[in-house]
Amino acid sequence: MTEIDPDDDFAPPPPHQRFRKIRKVARWGFIFIAVIVLIGFTGRWQAGRLGQRQLNATTNRLDAEDPGWRLDAILAERAKNDVKGDDNAAAFVTECAAEIPHEFREWQRSEDANRWRVHNTSNHLPPPDAITSAETIEQITSVVRTKALILRNKRGGTFPLTIGTDPIATLLPHLDHARQVASLLQYDGHLAAIHKKNPSRGISSARATLSIARAVGDEPVLISQLVRIAIAKVASQTGMQVLAWSEPTDDLTEFQAELLTEADVPWFQIGMRGERGMIDKVFRGLEDGSIPPENAFKYASTNSPGPQHYAAFHTYKALLPGDRAKCLQICTAYLEASKLPHHEQLAAIKQIEIPKGPPEEYRYLITRLLTPACQKIAEAGLRSRADLLSAATCVACERFRIKNGRWPNDLTELTPTFLPAVPVSPFDGKLITYRVFPDRIAVYCFWANAPFKIDAEHTDFQGGGPGTGIGYRLWLPGHRGLPAEEPHNP
Repeated sequence: MTEIDPDDDFAPPPPHQRFRKIRKVARWGFIFIAVIVLIGFTGRWQAGRLGQRQLNATTNRLDAEDPGWRLDAILAERAKNDVKGDDNAAAFVTECAAEIPHEFREWQRSEDANRWRVHNTSNHLPPPDAITSAETIEQITSVVRTKALILRNKRGGTFPLTIGTDPIATLLPHLDHARQVASLLQYDGHLAAIHKKNPSRGISSARATLSIARAVGDEPVLISQLVRIAIAKVASQTGMQVLAWSEPTDDLTEFQAELLTEADVPWFQIGMRGERGMIDKVFRGLEDGSIPPENAFKYASTNSPGPQHYAAFHTYKALLPGDRAKCLQICTAYLEASKLPHHEQLAAIKQIEIPKGPPEEYRYLITRLLTPACQKIAEAGLRSRADLLSAATCVACERFRIKNGRWPNDLTELTPTFLPAVPVSPFDGKLITYRVFPDRIAVYCFWANAPFKIDAEHTDFQGGGPGTGIGYRLWLPGHRGLPAEEPHNP
């Protein structure tokens, strides 16, 4: 056995000294890890406490400034305003939707139907073969179309709305029913104008379609308000297309008034207030466990979570109160922006900052996942207001023409007999644009530097710079319902 020389500087240390060093390193390593864990848990605890204080301050302020902001209170208020019995337009819409023949649904998906629908209101009729195709379902839809016209006389009602433990999973099948009946009424209106036997029926169809939009009403969901906007657009387009093809005389005053009323609906504000309440309920569910972690993973498009996801969620739960406070603050900022004059809303909305999310920021993950695309939805609301105001002003011009045999020289000539006041554009706060041509007029709101471009936009809608005009044209009687235009060669 080789002995170790204690005077040899290069000799290995005795075994007991090596074990002592290993134990010392291990002990300090354990202490280091324990300190790191303690710091992590302390930081998590402190962040949780701070987040809870922020949440308490935010909810207390909302309770003081906007009583009834929580989802349960919003739904209870909505239920109080419901209409029962025969006056309930929503129940009637559901009934009509169930009676629409499947042949109509099949035809709607056809290329002929696409050619029948005039996407940009025109004084030219659809192609003859598209009209022939549309007439093949005229008889089979006659009963339900006539029944649906009754909607124009209904003023209230709400669709049933059940919001469960997880509001994100809420189903809205009634919105599809509403759109189906709106499409049926658009078909009815166009058919009445093309046949010219009773063009005023076409205006009745447009009014009935507006009743469907009112039936969606104050449903506190952003997607519901987007559908209401879309249905209102169908109504205005239907009425203006009827006027482009024929000369209706009945219901024009009522149609104009209903267009103006719908234009004043704060769609974004209604939907955003409900959305804030629903998102708050989601946070509460994630905090108290009534909404399982799997739902949160689905929000993040993680359909097959592993152990690491559950561990991360468990760690993140302490941060949920602060995340919830941040989301409520953002949603409230959007609501405050929606209360500004229309032409100031988008600028205010653009100033609202949304958390960046990973990898730049991990603090407000749920806020990042659940905050809606509010700017796009607000833009849709402004476009709808411009559309409805333009249509209502066109109808006022038509009523003036019927009485005076000419177009008004300017829109002030309409007030107050034919129009309460000249509308202002929701994009710049200026008076709506009115142009007179030899055979037509154009009424529109010009959106300078609009974030979109309308395909085949009419040159009538100009604004002296880049942008998009949203509105309608209306022709003299001799220029309405002209034969279909020849297809343009590519």
